[in-house]
Amino acid sequence: MKALLLCVVVFSVMVPFTIGCTRSQTPDFSIHVYTRSDACGASETWAKYLDNKKQEDLKGTAVFGDPGLSQAVIQDTLGIGYNNIGYAYDTTTGQQVAGLTVIPIDINENGLIDSNENFYEKKSDIVQAIAEGRYPSPPARDLHLVTKEKFTGITKGFVRWILTDGQKYVDEMGYIKLPEEKIEQQLTKLGQAEPGIEMEGVITISGAFALYPMMTKWGEEFQNIYPDIKFDISAGGAGKGMADALNGMVDIGMISRDINPAEIEKGAFWVSVTKDAVVAVTNSKNPFLNDILAKGLKKQTFIDIWITGNTTDWRSAIQ
Repeated sequence: MKALLLCVVVFSVMVPFTIGCTRSQTPDFSIHVYTRSDACGASETWAKYLDNKKQEDLKGTAVFGDPGLSQAVIQDTLGIGYNNIGYAYDTTTGQQVAGLTVIPIDINENGLIDSNENFYEKKSDIVQAIAEGRYPSPPARDLHLVTKEKFTGITKGFVRWILTDGQKYVDEMGYIKLPEEKIEQQLTKLGQAEPGIEMEGVITISGAFALYPMMTKWGEEFQNIYPDIKFDISAGGAGKGMADALNGMVDIGMISRDINPAEIEKGAFWVSVTKDAVVAVTNSKNPFLNDILAKGLKKQTFIDIWITGNTTDWRSAIQ
């Protein structure tokens, strides 16, 4: 009986010991960083916020387009990415997209998200914060329409309508109106309407994912007024929109970043039409979500995640 008892004891001790040898005792909470593969305004704007950097300075797994990046984070519990607000929030409900949670920015860096920093739950909340200047700029930014040299013909008529009657659809679509003074400046820059233009033909547009939903709405409403006008609108990133416009491949490029001097030298002419912002996002099942929402992340933490690579673990990010 003593020998039998000894065998049982040894067996019961050895089983957990064997398991312990084959499995790591340290959980992996590595931050899985995502960025954009296409030349885009969201990346340029986010990088500019992170210590005035460029898109190529951003670390992470590169994914094409706003929808692709948000889907990558939705599928990765430890993921972090950034999106235009139009892809972080559901257009119909105004709630955050299922599977995503917008990461609050600890703007005053006191280690807590205070009431005046807590404006992320619904799209209407962050839109108001952007309009009031409570959300930093960048990553809040103006959105532009660009062409080569100048807008003419039916394209100019469409852009003038966007800056006038078309502004009534901005709130409805969850974007932010530019101040009236700035709208007037853009109309002056655009120039007077051209008389005697037959409102028929096709307007081709490509570029920023950020502007695509708004531009689609503007196109639909303009077509209701002028049914002989047709639209060909595609999203492929601000870089594509700029290249297409400067190469004469489209009438309008949608741009969600600043226009750079080299593009101006090549003939880029633009007007600003509305405003939105880029936000950081994580998976809604992130194991540290409660701390993330309560504390937010500091700007330096974002820099250490995307730029320096010094922060690689979620436990460090929320300290």
